[in-house]
Amino acid sequence: MTGISPIDTHATGRVGRVSDEPRRGTVETGPERARRSGEDRVEVSDMARYLSKLRETPGVRQELVDRVRAEIENGAYESPEKIEKVIDELVEDLA
Repeated sequence: MTGISPIDTHATGRVGRVSDEPRRGTVETGPERARRSGEDRVEVSDMARYLSKLRETPGVRQELVDRVRAEIENGAYESPEKIEKVIDELVEDLA
């Protein structure tokens, strides 16, 4: 044979009736209760909302990153006015 032993019904005990009905004395909440009442329910976590918003953001413009990185290395952004402008634009982009 295939090496699979038959199930020993004496070792597993008596198998009762399988039912979708809740047992007496149990309280159902959440998805199980919604399933029984015919309601559909969706819960979206804060993390899922954040990831969804993150997917909507435009991709990285590598040429702009490279240019700004070179300007930073050359000292072009070492003035209070430039730093203030960059901070304002960053805050605006994040809002």
